[in-house]
Amino acid sequence: MDGLDLTNLRTLSRAISQVENRTGDYQELVQNAYAKGNWATVVGITGPPGAGKSTLVDALAALWGNEGSGIAVLAIDPSSPFSGGAVLGDRIRMDRSEHLPNVYFRSLSARGHIGGLNEATCDIIALLGGFGFERILLETVGAGQSDIEVAGMADCTVVVAVPGLGDSVQALKAGIMEIGDVYAVNKSDLAGADTTRQQLEGMIGVAYASQGDSSPQGSPRSLTPGVEALIRRHGDAGVEPLAWRPPILAVSADKDQGTTELGAVIDDFIDWCRQSGRLRRKQTLRVRDQLQRLITQRVLQLYCHDDGDSGDAVPTVLASWVEAIISGNANPGEAVEAILAEVGTTQPLRSPR
Repeated sequence: MDGLDLTNLRTLSRAISQVENRTGDYQELVQNAYAKGNWATVVGITGPPGAGKSTLVDALAALWGNEGSGIAVLAIDPSSPFSGGAVLGDRIRMDRSEHLPNVYFRSLSARGHIGGLNEATCDIIALLGGFGFERILLETVGAGQSDIEVAGMADCTVVVAVPGLGDSVQALKAGIMEIGDVYAVNKSDLAGADTTRQQLEGMIGVAYASQGDSSPQGSPRSLTPGVEALIRRHGDAGVEPLAWRPPILAVSADKDQGTTELGAVIDDFIDWCRQSGRLRRKQTLRVRDQLQRLITQRVLQLYCHDDGDSGDAVPTVLASWVEAIISGNANPGEAVEAILAEVGTTQPLRSPR
């Protein structure tokens, strides 16, 4: 906590608001944050609604905060239908860590962004790192199968399941079951927790068993894209003796059971990532995705304007292409090439000096 600056949290809060809303001198704030190069450890917590993510985040924040680490919690809340801001519902669950002076909590609005995060999250993570926070707990909205963007933002992604929500594992299958580095069965004191754990173990067993499949001598191994993605993230159990296999832990966050063990496993995974070189790769992915988001926004802004009181963004140039496509006079690929050529993005781009 030596580098943590808690002298003026109002300054930090105001800076985050400027970065989130893209107002004031936010560009200078972002520039200074990235220039410091302080990369905090980011732990993402995701899972279906009702899994107890906020309570688990509170327990982990208290665990690490009591050890003296500077902890920042970013809770991505659904957008308010009236103001567009965060609903702030997660604050009421932070009763174990809120009194710690080295724990900072901030709600961010998802603002309709698909993926469970806020578009400014990467920049805010850099800002918090520059402020001296060592760990950032990133809690997603909890949108189920679409709530997967956290995997590109976090150094360690914890997927939370819970018994009692019908087929809770079914809710994870199509998306977030593929992004977990650690799995936690929360509310494990409830009936059905063992069944949920067994379902998770079965699914992970199927996904990771094929890594070790052998092919006839001299023949290349046939791997599905999904297995190849798992190998990139966690290593190849058929080749690497230290490959990571996501563990499943039973926790009960509201009773503070199993959270210490969960925290230790998260630290083990971060250490493994550091030793295997994957931690740097995760940071690279985070910044690359942010660049792509910003480039997309800037290109779209060139062709959109606000249509008066309606509040709808009307893409004037895009509208003409849409009409041409519907009329059979163009196709989407042609439209994209024409628009990119107009903004000059098909020309060689300048690299940083």
